[in-house]
Amino acid sequence: MRPLDPRLLRQAPSARRFLAFAAVLAALATAATIAQAALLAQVVVGAFLHRRSLGSLAPELGALAGLALARAAIAWALESGGRLAAVRVTRELRTRVLAHVVDARPGQPSTGEVAIATTEGARALEPYFARFLPQLLLALVAPPAILVWVAFHDLTSALIMAVTVPLIPIFGVLVGKMAQTRTLARWQALQRMSTHFLDVVGGLTTLRAYRRGRAQTEMIAATSDAYRRETMATLRVGFLSALVLELAATLGTAVIAVEIGVRLVDGRIALQPALAVLVLAPELYGPLRQLAGQFHASTDGLAAADQLLGLLELEPAVPRAHGPRPASFGTVRLEEVTAGYDDRGIVLGPVSLAVEPGEHLALVGASGAGKTTLLSLLLRFADPIAGRITVSGVDLRDLDPTEWRRLVAWLPQRPRLEPGPVADAIRLGRPGADVRAAAEAAGAAHLLERVVGERGEGLSAGEVRRVALARALARDAPLVLLDEPTAHLDGASAAAVVAAVAGLSSQRTVVLATHDPRLLDVVDRVVELAPLRFPEPAGSAA
Repeated sequence: MRPLDPRLLRQAPSARRFLAFAAVLAALATAATIAQAALLAQVVVGAFLHRRSLGSLAPELGALAGLALARAAIAWALESGGRLAAVRVTRELRTRVLAHVVDARPGQPSTGEVAIATTEGARALEPYFARFLPQLLLALVAPPAILVWVAFHDLTSALIMAVTVPLIPIFGVLVGKMAQTRTLARWQALQRMSTHFLDVVGGLTTLRAYRRGRAQTEMIAATSDAYRRETMATLRVGFLSALVLELAATLGTAVIAVEIGVRLVDGRIALQPALAVLVLAPELYGPLRQLAGQFHASTDGLAAADQLLGLLELEPAVPRAHGPRPASFGTVRLEEVTAGYDDRGIVLGPVSLAVEPGEHLALVGASGAGKTTLLSLLLRFADPIAGRITVSGVDLRDLDPTEWRRLVAWLPQRPRLEPGPVADAIRLGRPGADVRAAAEAAGAAHLLERVVGERGEGLSAGEVRRVALARALARDAPLVLLDEPTAHLDGASAAAVVAAVAGLSSQRTVVLATHDPRLLDVVDRVVELAPLRFPEPAGSAA
């Protein structure tokens, strides 16, 4: 298991800056540790062998106190810098992930996966940056530096250290492979539990209507218990790793201590270098032992980073070109356009169609004929698999999707509103827009003083649709796309929406998909899309 994912450094500049900062502090901490051990040995030898007075030892004692304070300050700076870096990296990754998944293929990352990665996953990065990475850098810098210093003062002890120190990372790699498997299983169990819970909450009304609440309660309990088992298995591996590495470090320190003691008795080593090596022996293994203590933070942090970075690697639904918006909004033309989905095959086409500026066009046809798909193509939520769509003669593939969508107002079949005042929900379409004019055009002026909650709470389905239509009109975009604007509405609400559509300016191009015959009376042209018919398999009954 790699202790640091290179993708994390590429995607988060704050991570690179923190590693450089932490590497400098780790080098300073190592230098302070070696100097402190050498100075402590000098003070002890001076006091007990050379009978130096306390006054004559005052400079060395002051330096020892200064080195102790320096090590404490460096440790504080490492952890504090790690926490600050974790906050910055989390913010950078969360922002990038949320912006990226919007452009991914519809349904490719599940809602639960994104929610867990950007919440629990992001939080798991804090102990990873604050504790594990600083300790990892210390473990990489301190042991080699101490080993080199000891080699110049006591080659025998240096050879023992060189043999025993590699045992700790070897054991760490062996345990780490098992821990990686358990941690990934834990994150998958958490995703299953969270996704299932979100689905249950979303369909709570339906579950209650069909009296399936008890069955779903049992399912939630089962997924929660699976997550508990995986968490306990991960913790067991973490405790095992700490035990194994602690044992190896303790045995290595004991061997060095015994070997130095024997040579001191025989007079083959002086007291001052012996004391310095004895003080440095725990410092040699200490960073590796403490690294083992942060092992659980490393596995959780790496698993969380892998989830976030995996979302950033999702292929976008449409390639992002860098072309500007068209200089002017003209004719929208579909030329032999065919569209389809990976899981459903071809669902539309070939279609050839031209929509002139200011024209109001209705798309009709049976369910599955491809009306919503055609609107998705115009929004550039997907690209045709054959043919092309142009606006003012420019292929949509050559335009930046974000810039193109600034020219489009869209009313989906199931609109969602931002919780808060209705006026703010309408203003979301374009900050600074004339909210009242848009609300009056959509027949929603009487709703401006209302407040909408999550999932449209506080408004009826018809009121939500009218507010969403007002939001679309507030954009003042030249192209307006409406997907079943009167679906599932009562007669009065549907009539209000029809009147709003009829009142749209002739300077705005409108393309709407509908089954409502009332809307056909307020448009300029009606285009019928026929569902695709595939030949029956050979040998089927006539």
